Amino acid sequence: MFAFAMTMLSSVPALAPVPPQPQPDPFAKGYLGIWFTSNGSETGLGIDRLEPGQAAEKAGLRTGDVIVRVNNLQPQGTQQVIDHVCNFRPGSIIEVEVKRGAELKAFKVKLGTRPADAGRTYPSYPVPPPDER
Repeated sequence: MFAFAMTMLSSVPALAPVPPQPQPDPFAKGYLGIWFTSNGSETGLGIDRLEPGQAAEKAGLRTGDVIVRVNNLQPQGTQQVIDHVCNFRPGSIIEVEVKRGAELKAFKVKLGTRPADAGRTYPSYPVPPPDER
């Protein structure tokens, strides 16, 4: 009987191993996905562009909005916003208040994770191959 059981088990196909779930980075910092127009002024920080699919765009912020408050911070410069947002982990929800035209709007933004290629600039024209330069 033991030999029969061994024969039955050997005919069962082996299952592929299940890959482990990637663990969240314990050092990851929150990310908005915003490019600012300038270093700021007394009226706030202008949004030059939003990275597609990132936290700010998902929350409803738009190009041309002027950030006047991030949580309780009234930013005077871009680095101040970056430092403040980096104090939070991805998935944290912060409040961003912007001036859009003549009105103030508040948004709840769920912070994302900075993509590996964020901040890289790409030319808007085709780059010729090295032998044609």
